[in-house]
Amino acid sequence: MGKRALSLNAFFSRAMATELPHKGAMNVTKNLGMLLLAIYLILIGITMLFHIAIPAIVMGILALAAGILILIGK
Repeated sequence: MGKRALSLNAFFSRAMATELPHKGAMNVTKNLGMLLLAIYLILIGITMLFHIAIPAIVMGILALAAGILILIGK
């Protein structure tokens, strides 16, 4: 059993990373249309995964605003 435990430790040694290196803070887009689209997609994902009801009017307005702002390039 000792040999098997040792081989499993060697097998999973790469999966025991402490943290991923990063240089600084996360960049948030300055494009309002893309930001609204990201929020919309996150909310759609949450509603699909957890069956949380978000009013259709809110989602419709958010999708419409995101689409218009992306089209006009804001």
